[in-house]
Amino acid sequence: MTFHREIARFTWVGISCLALSAAAAGCSDGAGDSSDTGGAGGSGAGTGGASSVSSGTGNPAASSSNGSTSNGSTTSNGSTTSNGSTSSSSSGGGGDTSTSTTSTGTPETSATSSTGSGTPTGGCPASATFCSDFEGDGLPEGATYRPSYQAQDALKNMAIDSSIFHAGTRALRVNPGGSGYDWRMLSVPSPGSTFWVRLHVRSSVDLGQSEHNAYFQAMTGDGEPNLGDNMEVAEQYCQLVLNLHDEVTLSTGGETRCGSNGVKLPKDQWHCMEAYFDGAKGGVQVYANGTKIIDKTGVKTLNYKTFSFGYLGFHGPARTMWYDDVAVAPERIGCAP
Repeated sequence: MTFHREIARFTWVGISCLALSAAAAGCSDGAGDSSDTGGAGGSGAGTGGASSVSSGTGNPAASSSNGSTSNGSTTSNGSTTSNGSTSSSSSGGGGDTSTSTTSTGTPETSATSSTGSGTPTGGCPASATFCSDFEGDGLPEGATYRPSYQAQDALKNMAIDSSIFHAGTRALRVNPGGSGYDWRMLSVPSPGSTFWVRLHVRSSVDLGQSEHNAYFQAMTGDGEPNLGDNMEVAEQYCQLVLNLHDEVTLSTGGETRCGSNGVKLPKDQWHCMEAYFDGAKGGVQVYANGTKIIDKTGVKTLNYKTFSFGYLGFHGPARTMWYDDVAVAPERIGCAP
């Protein structure tokens, strides 16, 4: 696949920023198991942060700037069955992968959300406020490393990896820290209190451990820990969950114990994850490899200002995580075919 990027200028809360269109590539699928419960969650503070771009060579706490163009290719094959299982395979520089995701009940597999709008197209829509394929030499421009007091260690805690990637030739690697509290994230402005995200995610341990840890989150602050409200897409009870100040929403088929049928994604494989954060109406939807795995309504309304991704560890275990083809936009982005 050849990447094509278009540059559009727009304004977000009075801050001029760049949105770059970039093609992204296919999805893989997943499932798995472990034991117990988790602890306290963190939060963000302040007002909106830096602007957006596709990939660049700037410093880890940089705001808006031009990114670099990239070319890459990937191949994928997939099929979906009506019993809620999906399977696919994809190949990139990190090697061939195949995964499967299973859950009980009848999870929705429609291409569009019941509350979100638009038709998912993959790649990066022109309206994206952040879109990165991590093909540049440094952390992407427009993203700010959090917590800021560790910004001097950003390139120790994160790196651009050319050995494992979803598409193109590189991905963002989040290096492992300790087994306890460990906040290593990039924060970007959200396009408003209601928005979609798309991320291709990979982990050295199964996504869905017994204790509370988070992968990405919509935040009412600027991405810094410990203030505001953070709607985490997280893990607990050996499954993927939502966590808002320790109020946990389980995934499809899950119970508040390990060994239930909650959704878990296998390690060492790429998974396409999407989330719809509706802060204005108090709803969240989460998709894994095209299947809706969480659909939460009735959450208190929140004025989201920031989206953060990486790793937020409260209890561990420590792990390495990879992200590729991350996009944030007002409408659903979808996984590229």
